[in-house]
Amino acid sequence: MWDKILNQIYRVNKLLQSSNISIDQASKMINCLNVSLQEMRDSGNEQIKTEAISICDKVGIKSELKIKRTIKRKVMSGENSSGEDISADQFLTLEYYKVLDNMMAQMKWRFEQLSNIADDFQFLSAHSLSVTPVEKLKKYAADLSIKYNEDIDQEIINEIEFFKYQVKAILPDLNATALNILNAIKKYELDSTCPNLMTAYRLFLTMPVTVASGERSFSKLKLTKKYLRSTMSQNRLTNSAILSIEHEITKSIDFEDVIEDFASIKSRKIKF
Repeated sequence: MWDKILNQIYRVNKLLQSSNISIDQASKMINCLNVSLQEMRDSGNEQIKTEAISICDKVGIKSELKIKRTIKRKVMSGENSSGEDISADQFLTLEYYKVLDNMMAQMKWRFEQLSNIADDFQFLSAHSLSVTPVEKLKKYAADLSIKYNEDIDQEIINEIEFFKYQVKAILPDLNATALNILNAIKKYELDSTCPNLMTAYRLFLTMPVTVASGERSFSKLKLTKKYLRSTMSQNRLTNSAILSIEHEITKSIDFEDVIEDFASIKSRKIKF
């Protein structure tokens, strides 16, 4: 049972830790995970029990469940004390449903805010801009400007009306991501015409899905500043941590050019 559940969660968790994933993509993945868990619940645990029995037979383990549990209910005044026995098989089924119900409820609660943010910015997707009527887009834009009033003003209502008819010209692909749209706005120099829209896309794309990147940064600090490097200055520690965190960029640097630049700066020879 746990192999099936955790296998689904592990794969989605790895995707959510990607630095290129956006909130709308993360919200869709979590919704799909909830759907898969719901299907597991609806199908029951008969297939899981069959597979478990097959594994037990292969490795020579008894597959019979003999543990029993007594459900005790509080005895009210005027009632006789009695208990209801359930088999281990029934107990396993109850635990199976309880685990899945609890897991889906927790996921809904934990990712509710992420889902709300994805819904707030949903109208900025290429597909929504193409098929949604102008009046609805203006309403969504007005709601967004109220919610993020420190960064976006009411002018976004006029900008979204203009941009709806321009998005097909600059970006014919209806499956384009928010990053593709932002790059198209910059490429066609629409940032001066639609500054609030550009700010909205930047806000949406810079909101982190997880804190995995930050946690990795703290792990890198522990690896960089060992007990042999206890006297390292703050400036050098910061630079070393950045080189370690951005190791992919570091590997692409030509160190010969860096050494030559450093040598030219430190050189005391005067060239005439």
